[in-house]
Amino acid sequence: MALADVRKSRGLSAASMAVKVGITVKELLAIERGEQPPRLCVAQKWANALGITFEEFARHYYEKADPEQLKYCECEE
Repeated sequence: MALADVRKSRGLSAASMAVKVGITVKELLAIERGEQPPRLCVAQKWANALGITFEEFARHYYEKADPEQLKYCECEE
């Protein structure tokens, strides 16, 4: 599930999530589309806001940004 799907499943709009993590909506959407990597502090705030681990956040991010990276991940889904 991509980051945008996780966010939406939690009932959060892009605008409300952007406020929670301290970035602009434009930056949030670019990260969700995999066009821009998140800063580490933003990724951790984002994970906290979604109630997921940093590892889960990374998996959701790379699903969209660079799915090839997931084949090197030894973590279970």
